[in-house]
Amino acid sequence: MTTISEFPKVTVLKDRCSGCQECLVRCPVEAISLDEFTYTVDVDESVCVGCRQCERTCPFSAIHVEGAVRVDARVPAHLFEPEDVRADLHEVRVGFLNDDELIAEANRCLNCPDATCVRGCPTHNDIPAFIAAARNLDFDGARAVLAATSSMPEICSRVCDTGTQCEGACSFALAGDMPVAIHEIERYLADRSAPVSTKAEPVGLSVAVVGGGPAGIGVADVVARGGGQVTIFEAGAEIGGLLRSGIPEFTLPNAVVSRVASQLEDLGVEVVPNTRVSLEVLEDLTRSFDAVIIAQGANAPLPITAAGKENVHVTEANDFLDRAYHTIVDHSDDHVGLTGPKNVLVVGAGNTAMDVARMTRRLGGSATCVDWMDRRFSLVRPDELGEAEHEGVEVLFSVTVASLRPLANGRIAATLVATVQEDRQQRPKVTDKVFRVMEVDEVVAALGYRIEPDLLATFPSLPVRKEVPIIKDRHWVASGIFNGLANDVSRRMAVGDLSVGREHARARAQIALKDHIYVVGDSLIGPSTVVEAMAQGRKLGRSLLDRSSRLAPSVVGRLRPPRVLISIDSPGGTTRALALRLADLLSSVTNEIVAVPVDQVTSDMVADFDLMVLATWVDGLVVGGQHASPATERLVGQLPAGAATQVAVLMTYGFDPGHSLDRLEALVVQRGLRVVARCAMKSHGDGLFGFAHDLSVAAWPDVDAAALTKAVLVAGEILPSEVGATIGIRPELAAAVARSVNELRALRGTDELMTKVMTSVNELQVVIDGWRRQDKSVAQHHSARASVLTQ
Repeated sequence: MTTISEFPKVTVLKDRCSGCQECLVRCPVEAISLDEFTYTVDVDESVCVGCRQCERTCPFSAIHVEGAVRVDARVPAHLFEPEDVRADLHEVRVGFLNDDELIAEANRCLNCPDATCVRGCPTHNDIPAFIAAARNLDFDGARAVLAATSSMPEICSRVCDTGTQCEGACSFALAGDMPVAIHEIERYLADRSAPVSTKAEPVGLSVAVVGGGPAGIGVADVVARGGGQVTIFEAGAEIGGLLRSGIPEFTLPNAVVSRVASQLEDLGVEVVPNTRVSLEVLEDLTRSFDAVIIAQGANAPLPITAAGKENVHVTEANDFLDRAYHTIVDHSDDHVGLTGPKNVLVVGAGNTAMDVARMTRRLGGSATCVDWMDRRFSLVRPDELGEAEHEGVEVLFSVTVASLRPLANGRIAATLVATVQEDRQQRPKVTDKVFRVMEVDEVVAALGYRIEPDLLATFPSLPVRKEVPIIKDRHWVASGIFNGLANDVSRRMAVGDLSVGREHARARAQIALKDHIYVVGDSLIGPSTVVEAMAQGRKLGRSLLDRSSRLAPSVVGRLRPPRVLISIDSPGGTTRALALRLADLLSSVTNEIVAVPVDQVTSDMVADFDLMVLATWVDGLVVGGQHASPATERLVGQLPAGAATQVAVLMTYGFDPGHSLDRLEALVVQRGLRVVARCAMKSHGDGLFGFAHDLSVAAWPDVDAAALTKAVLVAGEILPSEVGATIGIRPELAAAVARSVNELRALRGTDELMTKVMTSVNELQVVIDGWRRQDKSVAQHHSARASVLTQ
């Protein structure tokens, strides 16, 4: 840690600097300026804090920063550390004690323009915004910020692995220093603010959630607040899942979990407790609900591999934790009668293993954890490890259990052998070197969990991998999150790759694996973190609400047009020109339209849109067989199977399209998607208006003139300015709406609302007529030209 008086040394390589000003707009302290004569940047070192955002984001590596970061010391959080932890379930991590500590830590935040901590957070909390609220002690304002992206900030702030998420992505951590204590600030704010149970008017969406853990809570919270009806089928007596059964009271008090559960009840979420839903009845549920979400987690424990394991009793970690908790609670007034195993061997040294060992200490016993990984590469959180060792837990790294043997006295003999691991990516090698032979009363398996075999058999595409693309999204790259220094905060893991991998899984959560059946959380990707599961649930909940509001024939709220993505497979020329003309036309009836080159379209991006237009061209020869361009075919092969996105094809050709349209449609269908409109045309673009009309018929809300007029003038479901967007490029519907409004005028006279509706419809008709004339003119020109050529 440096003192504030020391200035970093910043070198700008003028021959490399292009004057793009990327560093200037991202500098959080305005230490960078532009030299208007050389068009290169200058840095005021007396202002610079050494956060190195400029160095990480410069596309030409023209800036180098040396020296320590200039930032105040991190405010230490407080711990509850009793001399004797026996029978003590009080929360260990106390956090900040007062407002002064909160403000002091909040003042360390730089309020970065493109905050990498937000990208590191799986649910993308607006961290600078809630920290700004913390500075002003605006607890209600902070809760409002958190509620926009998180369903349980009081839980996530206690159990998140922040080193590989938000704090590991903090500018200070990426610069090699101590990050802002984001989770401590979040916890202080969440614990001192009341959640608001406001929700929208009913939207006619009903959702069944199987499992009330973090993923299920995320879905239920978003859908209920959005006006949907949610029913949670919970196998236990209360919702919470692993939040109650897998995390001890001293880390996450049940009262905190119950607070979140009460929030859902206030939102009208129905909970059906003590109910296990078998996979065989999922399709039956789809007859009663619009969507069924499997959020039951990954509950199949990984077995130990020690020789002789079948001859001894090995306890599963969650069973041990549950038994230990109830033993302590049952003897809360009689610690003398509290008994448990004297010596416990915990196979594994992750966070769950630490929980088991620490609960053993609270039962009055001793615990030894073994991890076959090298301490440098272990996945255990440093704070969990430190707290466990402080409480007297022995943690052995580079050691594994080779054999287990029952003894005549009822105990178990365990032979431990050494392992070797030289690299994080390397699988540890088991040696024959005996490290220790020990006698224990109980062996607990805490190696982690996996998705249940029957779920894998039902959905063979599981688990979804957290893929990290070779060519990453340019917005993520530009943030600099991939260019941080290796540091102890993130345990020297690539926090950028971890973040973008989580983003891929989050996007896949909104894709149905079967008709109206979705899978989220650990059931989708295997064992992960609480906040990842919740983020996936929220993403799916938002997707279900959006899709419901767009596709329902009548809904309180908005009859919204679809979100349109146009993939352009052409750097220039005919295909690109026609695609941009189509985008121009559709922009008059939807404000959510994006046109991008085909090589920038990802499978994750596709899932965020309702309609994707493949603008491509015919490749190949008539004799050898024609097909769509290779880049478009590659994109189709990567489309997420089962996505709700509709597909349309706009194909250009020079001589003859042959069967290329049919072939491309077949590829799309193979991915489980549906082609709703298709068109092949020459460079003149004759028929583009007709193609846009076909898109509107297929992808816009299915509503007749009378219902649409009623939705605007009677129910108030649609604003007059949004009528055109609801109609789309459907001239016959526009004309019918105009007639319907005129009929009402004749009956009850003209009012301001009717005038606004007619203005909106007339504006749309002008656009439609203009494009019709343009299309007709192009067609006539082409016909006349063809006539001249044949004379």
